[in-house]
Amino acid sequence: MSLPKPIVDHKVAEQLLRQAIMLAQDESSQLLATEWDAQIRTIIKGKHLTFRYILITALLGKATNPNINALALQAGADIEGAYDARSLCHKVLVPLERQMLNRSLGGSNEPFLNKPARFPTISPSNAVRAGKDRELLLILHKVLSEIETSEQAFAGLCIAVRYAIERQTTRSELFSEVLASADSHLKILEFVEAFVTKSIEGQVAAILTGTILSLYFEQFESFEVIVHPVNQSGASSNEVADIDIKKNGKLFVAVEVKDKQFSEQDIDHAAFKASQYGLKSITFIMGTRATYIGSSLEQVSRTVMVTQNINVIFIDIVSFIKSIIALCPELSFSRFFEKLQDCATSVRVKDEVFEHINHVFQTIQAPLK
Repeated sequence: MSLPKPIVDHKVAEQLLRQAIMLAQDESSQLLATEWDAQIRTIIKGKHLTFRYILITALLGKATNPNINALALQAGADIEGAYDARSLCHKVLVPLERQMLNRSLGGSNEPFLNKPARFPTISPSNAVRAGKDRELLLILHKVLSEIETSEQAFAGLCIAVRYAIERQTTRSELFSEVLASADSHLKILEFVEAFVTKSIEGQVAAILTGTILSLYFEQFESFEVIVHPVNQSGASSNEVADIDIKKNGKLFVAVEVKDKQFSEQDIDHAAFKASQYGLKSITFIMGTRATYIGSSLEQVSRTVMVTQNINVIFIDIVSFIKSIIALCPELSFSRFFEKLQDCATSVRVKDEVFEHINHVFQTIQAPLK
C-alpha cells in the first residue's frame, strides 16, 4: 500500500518565505551558515533562471514540511515524498518574488513550465545542455539530496534569498549606470543590432517586435498590443498572428514574425486568418535568419492579393525597428529595456533569451561618445 503524498501548506510556506526574505534583507542580521552556502551561491548567481526557482522552491517546501522529497518536481514522481513543487512555486514563490524581491530570481511568471522543471525529479540523468548547465544540475542535485531537516532547509532558504538580493543589487547598479547615460535612439539600435544575432527559436525577433510595437502604440489611447508565446498553437488560442493589435477591443493590425525558413503555405495561412477577422492586410517582420522558400516574396504577395484580397507586407526587423523608433521621439533606452524585459517575461521565453539580453546589455555598457 502506497503512503499518502505529503502536502505543503501554502499559507505556512508563505509565512516562512516572508520571514526568510525579511531576515535576508536585514543586512545587520547574521544568517546561519550552512555547508552548502558555496553551492547555493553558484546556483543563484549562475545564468540558469529555472534552476534558481527550483532550488528555492525545494528549500521552501522542505522547510515547510520535512517529509517532502526535495528532489521531487512533480506530485506524481515515483519517489517517496513526492509533492506538487510547481504549485508551490507558482502560487507562493512567484507572487512574493514580485512583491518583495523586485523579481530578483528573473521575474518569470511560470518558471516550472520551462524544460528543466518538466522532469518528475531532479536527477543527474535529466537532459540539459553540456557544460555550465550540467554543472549546475549536478550541484543542485547534490544540495537537495543532502539537506535532510526543515531547519537545514530554512537556513539554506535564507542564504539563497540573500544571494538573490545581492544578485539583483549588482544588476541594478550596472543597469542604472548604463541607463542613465544611454537615453538615446542610437543606443537602442546598438542593442537591437547585437541582440538579433541570435534567434533562439524565433523568440528574440518576436519579443523585439512586440516590444517596439508596444512602445509605439502606448503613445495613443485605446490600443492594446498582444504578443503571443512563440510556437503556441494558434488553433488552441484566440490569436490571429504572432502579434495582434486591437483598437477599442477590436482587431486592428496583425503581425507575423519569422526568423526561420517559411513557405508560401505559411503566408497563405496567415493571410487567410487575417481575412477571417476582417483585416485587409498582414505584415511579416523578418528576422536575420528568415528565409523564404519559393519564387519571390513579390510574386507571393500578388498571388495572395488576387486569391484572398489581402495585402501582405514584408520588412526586415532592423529596418522596421528603425522606422518605428523614428516615430517615438520621446523614447529612452531605459524605457525600451524595461519593456523588453516585461515582454520576455510575459511570453515565457527560454532562459537562454534572458541570458542573451543580459549579455548584450553588458556589451554596450560604454556610454555614447
